[in-house]
Amino acid sequence: MTVESNRKKILVALMGFVFLFLLYPLPGFLQNHFQKPLILELELGMLLFTVFAFYFGRQFHRNGFRLYGLFAFGPHIGNLAKGLFLGILIPLVANLIPVWLGWSNISFRIDWVHLYPQILLFALGTLLPSLAEDILTRGYLRAFWPEKWNLLWLVPVSAVVYVLNHIFRLGKPDVMIYLFVLGCLLMWSYYKTGTLWLTLGLHWGGNINYQVFTNLVENTTIR
Repeated sequence: MTVESNRKKILVALMGFVFLFLLYPLPGFLQNHFQKPLILELELGMLLFTVFAFYFGRQFHRNGFRLYGLFAFGPHIGNLAKGLFLGILIPLVANLIPVWLGWSNISFRIDWVHLYPQILLFALGTLLPSLAEDILTRGYLRAFWPEKWNLLWLVPVSAVVYVLNHIFRLGKPDVMIYLFVLGCLLMWSYYKTGTLWLTLGLHWGGNINYQVFTNLVENTTIR
């Protein structure tokens, strides 16, 4: 491969990343501007992002998603299931520890009849945002990471991009630290498995858990 073709590949990769990086937060900007959830617009925005990422990936690989570590689903369904289980379980235990220690009480804001449909709605609603963000902050960076650079450095670099991707939370140091640590964990799982499916499961499960505890659970501190 010539120096000129290498430079062209790097330029195309950078342009693609900038485009996707600007496209991803667009629904969030609209939500912030109109001060409304805009759920449909969010999902359509994430779908648009995923479609663009797929077609961009096809410029470098026959299967556009394979470029980002999303190999054939069948052989890796176990990784997705394992990640989904752990992604729900770990934050769930973390939220329940204060309850077990007697520091707080939790109660559901919704009756049991409507609880499961609501959780299913959260599961469907968080899938595309989780997938899109994993493609951008992990799959894309890994695909174009220079071979001569130490691959382990990709873990903190990806975590920094992950933090920057949450532009509306950059003013909260505790949230930024949490996002950085989570970003390292998610990228490390991709690094260890060589596939994005486990990472997607962890991320997706964590987002489901977050939506449940944010929207359906009342947490009361015991004084």
